[in-house]
Amino acid sequence: MKNINLKVSALVLTTMFAVMQVSASMDTGLGAGNGGAVINSTTGGFAGMTTGNNSATLNFDANTHVNWDTLNVNANETLNFNAVNGANGLTVINTVNQGMTNIYGQINANSGISQLIISNPNGVLFDGAKFSTAGDAMITTQAFNTANMNLSNPTFSDTAVGAVTIKNSDFSVGGDINIIGNNMNVVKSAFTANNGKGNVHFTTTNGQDYFVNPTTGNLTETQAVRLEAVQVNGDVYITSDRGIVKTVTGGQFNGDLNINSNGSVALNYVDNGEVLHVTGDVNAKANGTLMYARNTKVDGNLNMTNGGGFLEVGNVQVGEDMNLTTIAESENPYGYKHFTHVIGKNKIGGNATINSENNIHIGNYNFEEDRLLNGKLEVGGDLTAHANNGHVTTTIDVNANKIDLASEKLNVLTNDKAVLTANEYKFKSNGYIGAISDYTDENGNVLKTEDQIIDIMENYRYIPKDIKSHGYTHIAGGKITNIETPKDSQVYIASNGDVVLTGADAGDINITAYRKRIDVQGPDVHARNINVGPETDYLKVEFEGRDFTTNYTNIRDGKVVTIRPDEVITYDLADGGYNQPTLKPTEDKTYLIGPDRQVPPSREESNPNPPSDDNVRLRNWVPEDPTKPLVSTPVAYAADLDDDDPNPCRKNVDGSVTVVRAYPMMGD
Repeated sequence: MKNINLKVSALVLTTMFAVMQVSASMDTGLGAGNGGAVINSTTGGFAGMTTGNNSATLNFDANTHVNWDTLNVNANETLNFNAVNGANGLTVINTVNQGMTNIYGQINANSGISQLIISNPNGVLFDGAKFSTAGDAMITTQAFNTANMNLSNPTFSDTAVGAVTIKNSDFSVGGDINIIGNNMNVVKSAFTANNGKGNVHFTTTNGQDYFVNPTTGNLTETQAVRLEAVQVNGDVYITSDRGIVKTVTGGQFNGDLNINSNGSVALNYVDNGEVLHVTGDVNAKANGTLMYARNTKVDGNLNMTNGGGFLEVGNVQVGEDMNLTTIAESENPYGYKHFTHVIGKNKIGGNATINSENNIHIGNYNFEEDRLLNGKLEVGGDLTAHANNGHVTTTIDVNANKIDLASEKLNVLTNDKAVLTANEYKFKSNGYIGAISDYTDENGNVLKTEDQIIDIMENYRYIPKDIKSHGYTHIAGGKITNIETPKDSQVYIASNGDVVLTGADAGDINITAYRKRIDVQGPDVHARNINVGPETDYLKVEFEGRDFTTNYTNIRDGKVVTIRPDEVITYDLADGGYNQPTLKPTEDKTYLIGPDRQVPPSREESNPNPPSDDNVRLRNWVPEDPTKPLVSTPVAYAADLDDDDPNPCRKNVDGSVTVVRAYPMMGD
């Protein structure tokens, strides 16, 4: 590096203001291959410069503005900013007049400088660079007038035209890091603010105490902030007035991630199999056409709000609560309605709360192929999903402590496959609650479940009261504390476990429990009808003053029996159903029909020594697993039964009844 060449035509010391002014330029000798690092003038406490060993050191004993013609640092060069003569708490502002600033080497500032600012409206590039300061650091493409060193009330010139690009660089700052530009691209770089206790700001608009970048009014989804495989130690704040804020190919944020954008936000826009990991909370607010987090792990809370379009989380892990919100703050310019997706395999440690102005879809979806996929949502706490103008649709299994699904204007839907597992459930709909299943119309056209669901959601179709392709919303069992629909609507719920219904204000509730119990309790259950499926082993409806009728099926003739509101009904289908169900009669000696689709007993439930007498013969059931032995099961028959009776039964000695309905089996 060549020695400093001072091209000074006049050097005026003004002791009254304790400043140094250089009216001609000084060649620092740095960056000769990048256009040079040449000082045009300084205003303030410039105390001279030293050079050597590919470095240049600028010394200051008061606040200073350094105006550079060009500012560049090569890969093997170092530029130091030092406070001297006991000075501390200094602000040093560097403004650049010509061309981009290209930093390939190292920039340092010692502990006496509390703020180091580099401003170049033409753009700033850090590539393979190291940036180390003891105080705050600011990199901006906003030009401003530094005649007044009071940064609490600065004056600005034209809007920035260049970008901030940071690649393969390392920023280690003793205070906060502020990067402000028209747009910015950060690739595979690391930022540490105050040993991980400070803040890192990426700003493309007025969101700080200073540096303004007004919006152009362009609604195109242009890039605003792009962070690729970035590591940050400290809390991150991203502020943008338009375009898209996105992280790419994972990254590590050791702190909170806070985003406030008037455009779109995409966390892990392209993940390439890499996980975006945030060790603190994520707080993101946007008003753009899209907003999502994919393949993301958040150790704290995940809070996302979008006023302008889709909001999606996919394959995320959240240690604490997840809150997703879309609001009617404004519609986006492309006409999309709000749509909240929770897709793929997601695991939430705390509560999951979804409030959507329009649709909510908890499922999985291939956008390119326009089809539904498998997935799962696991919630450690409670799941609440409320939609205002849209459907609430579940097409994957969901586990939570409590599940609360509500649609104020449309329907609560499933795909007849997804199972909801919780201790308590609430369902509210302006229409239908249940599943959509395959349906063949009068012309023989088969309408597949997923095609219907996609069409219903995308076009916000109301489900008619006489839906022909209905199916059941499947629950694993538990307590249903509320079912709410209009009085002319239908509800279809099937439980795989014992279920208790304690609250309802609905139309027709069609409920069944496969080989399990249904218990309707308390005066808070109101409906037009409660229709119980024949698969239910046990039914109990005993409280007085109810306002609904109960319908079940008689075992002897297969006809529906209606229990008036002032009657009490209890029936018990013993031995778990299967192929030898016995029934205890009610007081009026009515018998309930056995299961219309038999479930083979497991090995544990099979009787190794089944009875054999004149009324019983043995049949062998061949298990699906051929390595397991045949299971012998008793099948009752009686010679004097009416062969034309589709539901024959034998009355046993103890007064119980055995349904004669064998499996299709092989062998005798």
